[in-house]
Amino acid sequence: MKLILIFLCVVSSLEAFAFDPKLISIRQDVEKTAIRYFLDHSHPETGLVRDKALNFSNTSAGNNVSSLAATGFGLTVLSHAALMGRIPMSFARDHVYRTLRFIRDHVPHHKGWLVHFANWETGARAWNCEFSTIDTALLVAGALYAAEVLKDQSITDLAEDIYERVDFTSALSDEGNKPAKKTLSLSWTPEHGWTTYQWEIYAEQKILLILGLGHPTRPLPRETWFAWNRALMGITMPLFVHQYSPSFFDFRNFDDGFENYFQAGLKATFLHRNMNREGFWGYSAGESPNGYSVYSPVNFSTTLCIGCAAGSAMFAPEIVMNDIFSWKNGKYGDRLWGRYGLVDSVDLNKNWFSPYVLGITKGPEYMSVQNMEGRTSIWKDFMKIKAVRKAISVIKN
Repeated sequence: MKLILIFLCVVSSLEAFAFDPKLISIRQDVEKTAIRYFLDHSHPETGLVRDKALNFSNTSAGNNVSSLAATGFGLTVLSHAALMGRIPMSFARDHVYRTLRFIRDHVPHHKGWLVHFANWETGARAWNCEFSTIDTALLVAGALYAAEVLKDQSITDLAEDIYERVDFTSALSDEGNKPAKKTLSLSWTPEHGWTTYQWEIYAEQKILLILGLGHPTRPLPRETWFAWNRALMGITMPLFVHQYSPSFFDFRNFDDGFENYFQAGLKATFLHRNMNREGFWGYSAGESPNGYSVYSPVNFSTTLCIGCAAGSAMFAPEIVMNDIFSWKNGKYGDRLWGRYGLVDSVDLNKNWFSPYVLGITKGPEYMSVQNMEGRTSIWKDFMKIKAVRKAISVIKN
């Protein structure tokens, strides 16, 4: 009963974020540093966003790999920043237009599915990476959001071109080779074709399926929404599983007959936070002393992605923002907070503090903080998008 009451109190605070001066200040710091990341690390001509960057230096020589998911988050952050008057609207429109035009014309795609990583100058496929369904979805979500809020027909046309060429049914049937399949494949490569790995468990694919169901010309069938396993609602999964889709889509009152997805994110946030080490928490995908790693409450190490924890602000506003304030102003503050805000990860057992931040962490962090309040939320405009409204109708009917 006590845990239920905590959940209810946290949800009720979503629209009444405490007007504590220190929390207002830390919120502004989070917003400012996230915007700075996407301004500094979006290529001035292509608009592609670097996968990661050093947090305590503005040196970026040799860092030429962009992430298409980070680019989608960047489109969202900078469009929202313009909407809120934090950067010039004319700059945002020009940036988004150039980015979408470059992606449409120069970034490799297969059946509309974009590469996971690309050279940020040329758009060429990096590291022989996969053509990723989820990274494409996050890029498309950012493009559609930008079109919704920037109100520029040339941007709308580009966003719709990129969206409409994505053949969601190709990932469902592996281009006709598996016509009975009801889940989408994760990726495709020219070397190996479609992977055998499927979006079949509770993960970050909800935004992918929503865009597929709402597609204007080749929509996914309704049963794809119900085909994946919702066991435990992902409570023991990495944090990003609960953050990527809800950063865009407002699940608070969404009812498809299963447990509420927003509540699942809230429960996961408390589980991760209760596993804290000296006040730090967050098992997710990010930097570690051994390189990029993915941890969860059932597969964890001493490395904690505190930047990922910040992405849960929309679930527990006062709690998460107080933690961020404590980290920034506490014992290790000068090693935790840099040009782009919180470092990605820490490992106190190894006296290790990540020198980097990741675009796929900074984007959800900024979006989650905006979603703490109705006036600033990403949700209120994303939910107006025609394809999103179509998907909701399909799921509920």
